[in-house]
Parts: sequence; C-alpha cells; structure tokens
Amino acid sequence: MGKTSDLNKLVFTIGKRYGTFNPFTWADKLNLDIQWKELLPKPLAKTVYFFDEPVIMMSNSIKYSNQRYFVLAHEIGHVLEHKGLAAYYVSNKVHKRKTEVEADTFAMAVVTNLYVEENGCLPETYADLRYNYGLPFLGN
Repeated sequence: MGKTSDLNKLVFTIGKRYGTFNPFTWADKLNLDIQWKELLPKPLAKTVYFFDEPVIMMSNSIKYSNQRYFVLAHEIGHVLEHKGLAAYYVSNKVHKRKTEVEADTFAMAVVTNLYVEENGCLPETYADLRYNYGLPFLGN
C-alpha cells in the first residue's frame, strides 16, 4: 500500500463500485472466502492462501461483535495490497509492522466511510468508531 491519500482513493473507489462501505459486502463482491474459526486468544483474523486464492479466517470470538467490521476491513486491505508477501512478511519484522499499519489505515478509512454511510455525518470522536466498528484502542 502507499500513502494515506492513495488508500483513501482506493477505499472510495471500491465503495462507489459496490454502493457501500460495508466490508462484508465487499468480501462477497470480491469472492473472498470467510471462514469463522477458533483462533484464540489471537489473532482475531488471518489471511491464508490456498492455490493462490485468499481465505480470510476470522475468530469466532468476534463473530457477533462490532469489531468484526474493522478486522475484516483490515484483512481485505492485506488481500488487496499485500498479496504475495506472506513469506517475506513473516520473516521481516520491520516490513510486518509497516504492512500492519497500512492495513489498519485502510480499515480506518473503510469504517469511517461506513459510519458516514449509516449516519449521514462524520463521527464526532474516535470513540464513536470504536463503539460502532470495534476499532482498537489507540497505542495498541
């Protein structure tokens, strides 16, 4: 992924194409396989590739939680922008941190636009996004 402005353009383009910013709709339209599994205690989700096709494994612990929106958007960010980097990602901690920040930035743009779609305005606080879509605590 690139700069934040490029991520925002990508998110807006996909949202416009599919008529929503709901990451579950995006996953469906992109033919992404989502599997709910026991992944406790962490990670909350992980994308793996089978025969070059991504499978997003989501933790049952968030299946009915608002957190599933942010987590899925994060994984979609990896699928769209980090495909083919899995082996390098695991072996290089600096690159891993960078790709995680990029996926978080992508997910933040998705859920912020989803908030606007559902509420007709920008959120007043970060806590609004945390409550509605399970964003992580700042600093974690």
